Amino acid sequence: MSAAVLVISFFGFLIIGVPVAVSLGAAAVGTALIFNPIPPEIIGQKVLDNVDHFTLMAVPFFFFAASLMETGGLVRRLVNLANAFVGHWTGGLGMTAVLSCMLFAAISGSSPATVAAVGKVMYPSLVKEGYSPRYAIGALATSGSLGILIPPSIPMILYGFVTETSISRLFIAGVVPGLVYGFGLMAMARFLAGRQKIAPRPRSTWAEKSQALASAGPALLLPLFIFVGIYGFPGFDLFGVSYEGGGIFTPTEAAVMGAALAMVIGILIYREMTPVSAIKTILATAPTVGMVFFITTCALLFAFVVTQIGIPQLVARTLVEWNMQPWMFLLLVNILLIIVGFFLEGTPTILMLIPILFPAAKQLGIDPVHFCIVVVVNIELGLIHPPVGFNLFVGSSISGLPVWEVFKAVLPWMCVTIATLLLVTYVPALSLWLPNLLFN
Repeated sequence: MSAAVLVISFFGFLIIGVPVAVSLGAAAVGTALIFNPIPPEIIGQKVLDNVDHFTLMAVPFFFFAASLMETGGLVRRLVNLANAFVGHWTGGLGMTAVLSCMLFAAISGSSPATVAAVGKVMYPSLVKEGYSPRYAIGALATSGSLGILIPPSIPMILYGFVTETSISRLFIAGVVPGLVYGFGLMAMARFLAGRQKIAPRPRSTWAEKSQALASAGPALLLPLFIFVGIYGFPGFDLFGVSYEGGGIFTPTEAAVMGAALAMVIGILIYREMTPVSAIKTILATAPTVGMVFFITTCALLFAFVVTQIGIPQLVARTLVEWNMQPWMFLLLVNILLIIVGFFLEGTPTILMLIPILFPAAKQLGIDPVHFCIVVVVNIELGLIHPPVGFNLFVGSSISGLPVWEVFKAVLPWMCVTIATLLLVTYVPALSLWLPNLLFN
């Protein structure tokens, strides 16, 4: 009965237009007061405890890093670099958009931020070169979803926080699926451009490529710095000098260092940002960070009430009694997350459902790292379909097209997302090969 009240009240609030965060909090508090699964005086303490975690500090700093990269000129140089190397192919500028999103994703951790940052640079260029507005925004809105699959990734941080899984392993697990997804989108960019008969651009000379690489060098240092900082150098013993290897700092500290380095590069190297503009950028990003933390706090409270009611234990026990095979469970998870993606974005999806689904996945022997990648690709799919697909709204603001037109533009590109989802679901080696290689 208490579970029914919790779920019905939550969706009831959503239907009448209550914001997601408030719906989560109100449903949780209302159920707690009616059925008393937790004492009311514990609620306030739990709200504070939900955000009082070192791991969650990574979230705002990855947002700040993405915004500072855009303000400081790093994004434009990454786009120029991608264009210098693939711009002359058929559909080269579309492939440049995908590759630029892949490069930016290695720093931002956020899909909407990736669409916004790369889209502001690439959309006018694509349209100017003769690509249709539908092609341009379809490429950008879909490729932007790579922001949460290629590490670092804010959803992976939240998943690791909820499940107590190593965030370093989760980050490295996203590399191969991210590359597979990215190259699939580049193939789609070439295919669709061929159908539109877009003339290829002139090939960049080696001098132009070298100049683009030199210009983007400091920007490329940022993902390299984050990667090396988290995973360190391999151990060695050479000429009497030994090094044990291992990481230099945690993913949370990497977020802080990444934001600081983006600011240093923008101010001191590219000189397109001043201390004043950096502060303005941080202040402009702060409301987004506040929104994410408000949703996080309420979603964790909702998940806590769900756990107290006993829903995760019930789900795990039911699946064991049904003798469900792992492949069937993963199929049901995909269907569930696709349906949930029509109503919720990634943060509440992870914080609400993972406490329910993770114990069942663990009971069935599904690797937590593999399960995370399946969840993240499902969230990517949710970002590009209505009614709450954030990438669609960002794409609409960039292009001026209605959200429904952006969704129609995304449809052919979505085929690659679905194919990637099936691959990562039923080929666990895509997610597990690299972390097993580096950590075992």
